[in-house]
Amino acid sequence: MLTKILLPHQYQLIGWILFLPFASLLFAENYLSFGFSWLEFEFREEDGFFVSSKENFTNEFALIGVFISLFLIAFSREKEEDEYIQKLRLESLLVACYVNTFILILGTLLFYGFGYLEFMGYNMFTIQLIFIGRFRWVLYKQQKSMLSF
Repeated sequence: MLTKILLPHQYQLIGWILFLPFASLLFAENYLSFGFSWLEFEFREEDGFFVSSKENFTNEFALIGVFISLFLIAFSREKEEDEYIQKLRLESLLVACYVNTFILILGTLLFYGFGYLEFMGYNMFTIQLIFIGRFRWVLYKQQKSMLSF
């Protein structure tokens, strides 16, 4: 059974708790120029390879946090994991790959230059977000139909 490779169910709650602050931090860093001072490092010139500069790694910190939180949400077991839920996981992953491919093609046709780079930056999350959205939606509809009987 493939559930052995899934994370324990408790990790899902941790992922949901971490997602909102890290997503908010990513938004604030990208659009409001927010940055943590403790994530600012100064690089000095050494042997002519590096130019002295100050770099803030708030964006990287937020990106890693969003990636980890989405990973915990997507790949944690449900309370009751059975073959039907495994089938839903596989179908949702396939739908996420199809939609992501369509979005990549569309974005490649529509965006150029820096806009394309920004599009690709956000596109990093689409497979996980579509997977989670579709999987949760189908589970919700299934539970709703079971309650109506």
